[in-house]
Amino acid sequence: MKEEVGKRLSRDDRREQIIQAALGVFIEKGFASTTTSEIAKAADISEVTLFRNFSSKKEIFYAGIEPILLKAMDKDITPGNENFDSKQIEQIIFNRIKFLEDNRGIVKLILNENMLNQKDENYIHKMVFSLKELLEKNKVVCDEFTIRLLMGSFLSFLYQPESKEELVKEYAKRLSELMLKK
Repeated sequence: MKEEVGKRLSRDDRREQIIQAALGVFIEKGFASTTTSEIAKAADISEVTLFRNFSSKKEIFYAGIEPILLKAMDKDITPGNENFDSKQIEQIIFNRIKFLEDNRGIVKLILNENMLNQKDENYIHKMVFSLKELLEKNKVVCDEFTIRLLMGSFLSFLYQPESKEELVKEYAKRLSELMLKK
């Protein structure tokens, strides 16, 4: 657990080191079962260094998951596009499914923690709101049914992954066509 002698990380780099180590431990053990000592050990730092950078385990948790879940949709936003079509919706759906595939462990962790700890941040609601906001910024009208349909579809890929990209693209195409039917 000794920090590398002579190599001093910037504050941002040190925080990122801690966050990445913590996410690995959280995914493996869950938030409640993880200790700050285990996070420090995984980050190969002292617990004192951990607390110089974060005030609590919860702060580390939020610092790790917020950018992954809430800022990941930014690349899909194309504000001001007057001719938003099924191809663009299809791409958003495909990107969300691929995002879940790339971040499966984190998303499952958030879903599990959300069920256990309803009194804190509700990231499920934030994810739904972000998706709705993304679609509305792209001039897609989203009612409750559409959002539930999309979220259910995304979660189905989380728990029943599809390795063939062409099948995911076909699914995204059919779902986008369904969304645009009047």
